[in-house]
Amino acid sequence: MASVLATAAVTFTVGPAPALASTGVFANPFGLTSSNASDSITFSDGRVLTNSTGEKINYASWSPDGSRAAFVNQDGAILTLRYDDPDDVHTVVWPETDTVRRDPQWIGRTDQVMWAAKPLGRPWRIESTSNLNGIQTDALNPDDGWNYTNPDSDNAGHVVVQRQQTDGAGNPTGVPEIGMLTDGRFEAITTNASNPTISPDGRWVAFVRDGDIWNIYPYSGSQNRITANGGSHDDPHFSPDGTYVMFTQTVEGSGTPVVAIAYGIGGTQDLIRVIDGLSGVPAYQPQAQDRTVRVAGQDRFGTAVAASQAHWGKYDDPADVRPRAGAVVLSRSDTYADALGGSALAAAKKGPLLLTPPTALQPQTADEIRRVLPAGGTVYLLGSEGALSNTVRDAVARLGFKVVRLAGADRFGTSIAIANAIDSTPDQVLVATGMNFPDALAAGAAAGSRNRPGTDTSAVVVLTNDDKLPPAIKAYLDAREIGGSELIAVGKQAATAIDPYPTINFAGQDRFETASAVNVYFFGRGGTVGLATGMDWPDALAGGALMATLNGPLMLTFGTQDTLHPKAKTYADLLSGSIDTAVVFGSAAVVSEPQAAELGKWISGPMGSSMATNGTYLK
Repeated sequence: MASVLATAAVTFTVGPAPALASTGVFANPFGLTSSNASDSITFSDGRVLTNSTGEKINYASWSPDGSRAAFVNQDGAILTLRYDDPDDVHTVVWPETDTVRRDPQWIGRTDQVMWAAKPLGRPWRIESTSNLNGIQTDALNPDDGWNYTNPDSDNAGHVVVQRQQTDGAGNPTGVPEIGMLTDGRFEAITTNASNPTISPDGRWVAFVRDGDIWNIYPYSGSQNRITANGGSHDDPHFSPDGTYVMFTQTVEGSGTPVVAIAYGIGGTQDLIRVIDGLSGVPAYQPQAQDRTVRVAGQDRFGTAVAASQAHWGKYDDPADVRPRAGAVVLSRSDTYADALGGSALAAAKKGPLLLTPPTALQPQTADEIRRVLPAGGTVYLLGSEGALSNTVRDAVARLGFKVVRLAGADRFGTSIAIANAIDSTPDQVLVATGMNFPDALAAGAAAGSRNRPGTDTSAVVVLTNDDKLPPAIKAYLDAREIGGSELIAVGKQAATAIDPYPTINFAGQDRFETASAVNVYFFGRGGTVGLATGMDWPDALAGGALMATLNGPLMLTFGTQDTLHPKAKTYADLLSGSIDTAVVFGSAAVVSEPQAAELGKWISGPMGSSMATNGTYLK
């Protein structure tokens, strides 16, 4: 779901500079900004974004949709600032004693921000956090004693850096070179080169050599010089479409660096312009439009089908680009008791979660099973005959599908049966009350994200009787604790029930706070986020299965109100830099139009969010 670049151009008037063609109006469809250690970011059209906290802004760079700028403050902390709100400042990583940081950059279309850091007496290295929690800082470069600085990333997350040898105090020395960081390895591109930037499509790398801006096509090694107008140049930065390179230059005799821009990567000197009013480190603010998609049907059955059709393709249509389902998970539509682990199962089995009444196979659901599965495909029934009758089982079998019933003596036993169908020795066991739905639904989407094909982890959801631990669940947890599974409590009741075990607890003051805590821990990687009402379960159940497959969080809100729940708003805002799609589950009667519009606002940058209903391929 890549964002669509805006077609409207922003124009700005350029100012004069020695040895440069610098007259006329130069059209550019992207925002141009600079930061210079003041408390502001300056835009080429004259606007100034001054943060109200007084933080100094160094090395500001923009998220892929232009919604947030990452920067280093005066203390060495990494923060982000929303493009239209001087009060909206978020700390990614707090300052550390005797550590210098610079050059934060966003990694691909994630919320990961990387930067160069130098601990006292040690070489520079490239650091990042796994998400915006800032819980853990990791080094992306090999621990080989070299200095690594000036990171940049393309849209796919490939990282280019500068590398240099180290003197006895950990400082850079010798001739610099540039290259790619791939799985902790450095792969050289060219030498006598510094301060690289990579084009968004990954095809070109621009860099500094002997005071000029050069570019190289890494796959062939072809190089050419972009600037040849005298003076020195630094801090190159590709535009979001890869056709412009922005940089600083100091013309001989002036002593004052200015910001300039070169059109194209072929080095045509008469297409270099100085940007009037900008000084300091330049950056492009992408002008990309995000999207909000409502997935809804006439009822709970239709919404579950719409969620399936948003991702899973028609099994026998070679023109359908959507992935093929490996199975279908079928749950009763009138209560949640046996279904709470279903989202995790659906992601593990690579398919949708659909609904039907307990005593008969719902026609629309039957049609969707036939659409996504070939004859002989597997349909998992959640619960005993009291949950989904043998009439439902036989109807599915008559359609030509293999039926596997996952059931226990009660909801707790059924949750164990579902868990074992996912993985009998899971890496993580999420525990939530089975006497209400919100905590378990948040847990299901999170656990399911660990079960997607291609991941090397697994997670399941089992249920408690509020703050009591049923004997079957205790026996299950005893065995998993011995086996090394990580136990995670979701919600206050579950935290109390499994208190004797060593656990990670996510227990907020209410269902919304608990869901937010789960989402921050398990996701925080942007891309696609989901929103469902926290006051009822059917849409959140089917939506959670889809969000698990998409590796995105399921946020909860008061669906019928006009205002988005504060926890959902905060999550969407802080991760807006990497979110390109928000999915709203249920009709406007379930999650109101004002809330859908507000969610679109918070995930988006200056171009806002488009609105669509169904018919959109979510991937």
